[in-house]
Amino acid sequence: MAKTSTEQYRTNAKSRAKHVRDNSPGGKYAHSKQYKRDHAAARESLRIKSSKVDASKQPDGSYKAESRKTNRGRGGRLRR
Repeated sequence: MAKTSTEQYRTNAKSRAKHVRDNSPGGKYAHSKQYKRDHAAARESLRIKSSKVDASKQPDGSYKAESRKTNRGRGGRLRR
């Protein structure tokens, strides 16, 4: 039988530390005002109106329109 989330965080220190980081003030997606200004400008220049599309920052510093689901999903697995 699978562990409950409570049991997982109690027995796995690394998992617990990440959980605490993500749920502390600021949270997982806390961003500075400068970041938000840059991101809003990118959304405007890409003419993104939908909430299902995100301005995804690329390794070279540029932005591209991408599914929000794809962009956020990549972050969880590859950026631990």
